[in-house]
Amino acid sequence: MSTAGTARSRSGGIAVFVTVAFAVTWAIWAPLLVQAQTAGLERMPWTFFLASVGPLCGAVAASAWEGGLGALRAWAGRAFSLRFRWVWWVVGIGMPLAYLGIAWLVVFVVTGAWPDPAAFGLTEKLPGLAWPLVALVWVLTFGLGEEAGWRGWLLPALTRRVSPFWAALIVAGVWIAWHAPAFFFNPTYTEMGAGIIGWMLALVCGSFLLAWMTVGARGSIVPVLLWHAGFDLLTAADQSAGIIASTISAIVMVQGVLCAWFLWRRRADGARPSVSAGPRAVSTRSPA
Repeated sequence: MSTAGTARSRSGGIAVFVTVAFAVTWAIWAPLLVQAQTAGLERMPWTFFLASVGPLCGAVAASAWEGGLGALRAWAGRAFSLRFRWVWWVVGIGMPLAYLGIAWLVVFVVTGAWPDPAAFGLTEKLPGLAWPLVALVWVLTFGLGEEAGWRGWLLPALTRRVSPFWAALIVAGVWIAWHAPAFFFNPTYTEMGAGIIGWMLALVCGSFLLAWMTVGARGSIVPVLLWHAGFDLLTAADQSAGIIASTISAIVMVQGVLCAWFLWRRRADGARPSVSAGPRAVSTRSPA
């Protein structure tokens, strides 16, 4: 076999990724959905968090499918690389801290009282855990589990074919669909009502923001992972229902619109940031 033949990776990676990501998560969530619709859920079991590994599993499976162990190593080496500018550490950690300060200030302005610091980060989904441990759970589950797949594999895989703007939009659609079972057992979603429209818009905006961060960090998901975990820590806390969560979501939506504009301009200017998902490098040309 020629060298060119051995270097060529198999097609179908995106289909493998989506299939595995959805299958793993939905299989773990299925018993929760059934229990919620029959006997009811008294509290969220640990398997709710375990299901977040779906996108990570999808990334591993798709990388192995496309190029074997070599592609898997290339994906992991890029996705978890620390070789990015220091400013992205500031972005990944600093933005959630800024959200916290702004949201608490809004609470004070609206209610005349500051949120209770003792309740910071605490959630009934993780009873008995102090906020540092809650933060660690978010990092290791929905932070790592989701971002290793969405921004770690799917986004760069799509940028082989389209610009980061369109790739971020497609990722948002897949991301929304992946959450579907949770709308039938997770109180956070079941109680949304018409607010689901706002949630979907916020997620689309978040996809643009996180795509911008991933491109800036040269394909590394480390800043994005930290941002995602920080966002979950702030918005999923029991005390965040209402003003805090709404304020942070509004900020992210504004940021997302600005990042979408930036990515669109980069597309219009013919600039395609290079973010490789595996053995095939992304073209720097603008798509036709």
